Amino acid sequence: MRRSVDAMQRIGPDRLGPVLVHPSADLAWWLVPCGSEEELASVDFLSVHAAGRPLRCPPAERYVDGLGWLEKPDGSGRLTDPAVLGAAFRPGRRLRAGAFC
Repeated sequence: MRRSVDAMQRIGPDRLGPVLVHPSADLAWWLVPCGSEEELASVDFLSVHAAGRPLRCPPAERYVDGLGWLEKPDGSGRLTDPAVLGAAFRPGRRLRAGAFC
């Protein structure tokens, strides 16, 4: 979780989209725009999942089965820019994470 928080701080609140986490599993899912696969391909510890793959998400206001929002969706549709996300985890930053579009 520490790496997620560090990356979020590097990105900054004005450019941060929703981030779903499962703290006990040390997993985070960053929501990015569709078509981000190429932009994030060089970040070998991120996996970009294609549009249409289900992502089980709890309501924004609470944790369910260990899942919760570190950065809640705000209803605006804002997502994390893949270039900014990639830069936040380079170089040498490691986190098991997934990016969904």
